[in-house]
Amino acid sequence: MNYFQSLLSGVSHFGSPTTMVVMILGTLLGVFVGVVPGLGGIVLLVVLLPFLYNVNPVIGLALLLASHSAIYYAGSTTAILINTPGAPESAATCFDGYAMTQKGQVGRALGISAAATSYGGLFGAVAILVAIPVMVKLVNIFHPPEYFFLTILAVVLIGQLQSGSPTKGILSGLFGFLLSFGGAAASTGTLRYTFGLLGLYDGINIAAAAIGLFAISQMFVLFAANKNVAGRERIHLSRREVWGSVGGGVKELFQHKWLATKSAFIGVMCGVIPGIGSTAANFLSYGYAMRSSKHPERYGTGIPEGIIAPEGSSISKEAGSLIPTVALGVPNGPAMAILLAAFSILGLQPGPTMLHQHLPLVFWMVAVIAFSSILASVLGLGLAPLLAQITVIPGRVLVPFVLVLASIGAYASTTELLQVVVMMIMGAVGLAMRRHNYSLPAVIVGLVLGATAENNLILTIKIFQWRFFERPLSDLLILGIIAVIVLGIRKNRQMRKGTGVGADGISKDQVKVDTSPLPLGEVLFDVAWVVGAAIYIIIGMKYPSPASTGPVYLGSAALLVGILQLVGAFVPKWRRVTHGDQQAHQIVSLIGKEPEVQPSGMSAPPPLGSAGHSGVQTAGTLVDMVEEAEEVAPSQNAISAAGSAKQQGFAVLMAAVLIGLIYLVGYMIATPLWTLAYFLFVRKWKIHLSIIAAAAVLATFYLISHLLTGVIFPGGML
Repeated sequence: MNYFQSLLSGVSHFGSPTTMVVMILGTLLGVFVGVVPGLGGIVLLVVLLPFLYNVNPVIGLALLLASHSAIYYAGSTTAILINTPGAPESAATCFDGYAMTQKGQVGRALGISAAATSYGGLFGAVAILVAIPVMVKLVNIFHPPEYFFLTILAVVLIGQLQSGSPTKGILSGLFGFLLSFGGAAASTGTLRYTFGLLGLYDGINIAAAAIGLFAISQMFVLFAANKNVAGRERIHLSRREVWGSVGGGVKELFQHKWLATKSAFIGVMCGVIPGIGSTAANFLSYGYAMRSSKHPERYGTGIPEGIIAPEGSSISKEAGSLIPTVALGVPNGPAMAILLAAFSILGLQPGPTMLHQHLPLVFWMVAVIAFSSILASVLGLGLAPLLAQITVIPGRVLVPFVLVLASIGAYASTTELLQVVVMMIMGAVGLAMRRHNYSLPAVIVGLVLGATAENNLILTIKIFQWRFFERPLSDLLILGIIAVIVLGIRKNRQMRKGTGVGADGISKDQVKVDTSPLPLGEVLFDVAWVVGAAIYIIIGMKYPSPASTGPVYLGSAALLVGILQLVGAFVPKWRRVTHGDQQAHQIVSLIGKEPEVQPSGMSAPPPLGSAGHSGVQTAGTLVDMVEEAEEVAPSQNAISAAGSAKQQGFAVLMAAVLIGLIYLVGYMIATPLWTLAYFLFVRKWKIHLSIIAAAAVLATFYLISHLLTGVIFPGGML
């Protein structure tokens, strides 16, 4: 099937009523979840993973990508309305979006955002269509050594973007690899790390692990925070005010069409190049617009260009991220890491197989992104008055519904109660990793790519041995891995402009390396890496070759990095490499930017021409500022600021009680009973409201078990 035949085959799925309904449903889910700061779009994506099993890939990808695309417009809605982005990528929209709201031009701001977001989605789709022929030729030059080093590069890149230090990022990815080796080995069928448990014969389920790491751990954080997701008063917004601004928003876009095009292009390039990060695209676009403007001093005062620039790159960068994800299996952020997991669930393999055998599906993904970006804008504008009210829902109200839905979804996808237990355990592990600044996306990337890494490592050893060094592309990838690690080390050693050094009267002398002993919990976590990796290797060496190859080689890598991490706990000079985020927290406390559940109170950066800020410096400062925000945000790090450890521990205990009840009395009784008890005794709701909540959970369970999946849920031991 040639290029144009594949394109027509891909877009022909729009003719199916089922796919259209699923796409609209996914967009609605994304719109509603996207306006909840602190909940996060990643939570929605991982909760949807269990429902992709035994689903046609066309339907599954439509649901996932429509939800993902819709999240970004919804996130900008809260940025404009309450100065609190629903997603980190929408933070740049706060600068001028909220300023426009304060002027009484909220409808105009929403209209501009909708038009720019839609334009960016369409531009990104066109960019992928142009790139696909190049992608098809590129993947043909890769062989086992290159694919092995690509998997290593993927986890290293993601780890460096989302962790407190280079070693923590690497350990996160290696942890994912080690988790993936559980179950029957693909090469020999040898059962590995199952400990005699039948539920682990197929290994750790990707959906269960992803839900635990992201959704469950985030619920623990949200429970401990104990506050409204936005922390703002109710906003009253009329539909007439919103829809009356749509035409004006489109008009504003056309008046600044070149800025929108350049911003969308920046977004695509940031998506294509692994390692930049999705949030950086919006700030780079904003910084470019400010730098190239004749009146940079107007930015932050509520001007259309300040919304068009970040929103133009919002979805285009996600379209660009599809290129390395689909062609090479190298994701460029947490969302693409979840998409890799979805590929695995749907039976799709990124790389040559995807581009040669499933090219129509690639075009379908492009079409979904383009269409859903427009659909999300339309639905988001229509639902804006309702979305404004959702932002004041207390976080603890969301927690039980997500925990129950996650436990139902995990069993529906695996029909193994043990995997539900694994999900909750991964939730506790995810919480611990968040508290100690490790990278959750890197764990998922490692878990998804583990089989690919092991298979290609075995082939490399058998076919090439050490002669892979004679392959230029392999050498280039090795150099790329080393470069990423070295740059990560330099980044942690240098004082970055976005941390406040040189601003607000803070000098470098005020920011010193912390030589005090690390907290006991941090040291114990470092010890656990070393001891755990050593035990893992000892067990792995007992398996016959080649089933032992992956566990021994990559387990040894984890042991070496773990030893380095442990040494850093006692050698302060090494801590910028091994525990680098400790200094970041010091700087944060110096400038008074305490980490919260979500960024709030965003203000524009100094305009060009202000003291110490050139145009290039301003754009760089914007990117550094958001990277710093990502590093200390509770979605990955500094969780203690979002709530006490005691409260988080209580949340973990409640999740354990839910699992215990499921084992004792089954899902049908346990889920509504636990929900009823939660709202009665934890939230202190009145009895009739608690019963309504429990009834809603029971109705959801019935819908999923009888109408959507047909899975027979266990009745319990009693």
